[in-house]
Amino acid sequence: MNLAKRYIGILGLGEAGMSAARWLWSQGADVVCIDDKPEQEWKKDFLSWCRQNDIETIGSCSSQKVPSSLELLVVSPGVPPYHMVVTNAVRKDIPVVGELYLASSLWKGPLVGITGTNGKTTTTLLTGHILEKGGLPVVRAGNISPPLFDLFHLNDGRTCGVLEISSFQLEYFPDFSVLDLKRPAFKAAVCLNVAPDHIDRHGSVEEYKRAKEHLFSFQEKDSVAVLGPGAEEFKTVADRVFLRDMLIDESSSTLTISLLGKDLRFDVSNWTLRGRHNMENLASAAVSAKVLGVGTGLIEKALSDFESPSHRMEEIGVFEGVTYFDDSKATNLHAVVSGLGGLSRPVVLIAGGRAKGEDFSRLGQVLSSLGNGCGPQIKGVVLVGESAHEMASGLDGFFQNICVIQGTCGETVMEEAVRKARTMAKLGDLIVLSPACASFDMFSSYRERGMAFKKAVKKIYGQER
Repeated sequence: MNLAKRYIGILGLGEAGMSAARWLWSQGADVVCIDDKPEQEWKKDFLSWCRQNDIETIGSCSSQKVPSSLELLVVSPGVPPYHMVVTNAVRKDIPVVGELYLASSLWKGPLVGITGTNGKTTTTLLTGHILEKGGLPVVRAGNISPPLFDLFHLNDGRTCGVLEISSFQLEYFPDFSVLDLKRPAFKAAVCLNVAPDHIDRHGSVEEYKRAKEHLFSFQEKDSVAVLGPGAEEFKTVADRVFLRDMLIDESSSTLTISLLGKDLRFDVSNWTLRGRHNMENLASAAVSAKVLGVGTGLIEKALSDFESPSHRMEEIGVFEGVTYFDDSKATNLHAVVSGLGGLSRPVVLIAGGRAKGEDFSRLGQVLSSLGNGCGPQIKGVVLVGESAHEMASGLDGFFQNICVIQGTCGETVMEEAVRKARTMAKLGDLIVLSPACASFDMFSSYRERGMAFKKAVKKIYGQER
């Protein structure tokens, strides 16, 4: 696609939008940058870049301000499809694509797409790690940093793009051809699982699932689709691999999964992450690597030095006989249950934040069932943030040890929550931050929330630097 002199709008100037704007401008496009925030609240270095290069900017945007002569509108994932600029563009027949759709359609090498409610980041990083150990040049991008456009200096036709793809991003993968863009094609596409999430954006579980299923529309017949719990009925043209058919022989540390009618067996004795969900992540990554030509021995060898991502059941340390885990990335109930299911010792849980449309009425029933042989006993729950009282109502009658802590300063609330959890825990117990909610009531991201938790733990035990 020749981008020179194309008049292209970028809507939403987070990390992905700024990256797209810079790359499109470097290709000679006439770019206009658009955001809901007034320009004085944009990142200063980006606004300076716009000014230096005479790039058109529109802050505090409304549909009336956006030029009707745009040839393409590129949308960041945080912008919902019902945003007035998007709906106005559609009415005017201006093509609308997501930033990741545009980048992946222009990527020259093979693509692996990984979606799902939980486990996307771990699986994306693991897949990239295995491919690298197998001798393939790789980039990891998409819903994890950096944006794919930041890596286009590696777009040489050989390098594989392993992309974590969210439901928000998939909403902006159009069904129809856009301009003269080539549709992206994923050699391996994975949906790890589907559980209720982001209902506040999608409106229903059905629409959320439909967004996830959309990934498999971008595959050819010579590709592979990996389908996990909740995704088994997704329509695909690719050959299917079902994670439900995965077999684990603990006595021999062997994982078996079927691919193209043949059983693949992997020695997983070097795999240290706990729980069946992490074994499903491993199986998905292994199948994707096999599809791209990596041998079984190299896949097995790669498992020994893989480092799991931060804030996903990350052990902070043991203090006075109590072990602390940061699971801040668990932003829905399914993620909480998956993570806790890999633990065996009693847990004091810290949860809460901004709800994402999930129904917490069954929270007590779900958490109490963990103590019946499929996870740890929950000894107490400390609830924080906007959803704390709603979550407390769902726990009523199931647990005696429930504490609600409110406040507006995230670090202060987190420190108080950790101190309260410490009073509930005994020698040998675990204290786990696993919120089941978004962070945006008190923190800018799950990362900032996780760091506040770590800081609070170390401060309480006198180890804060």
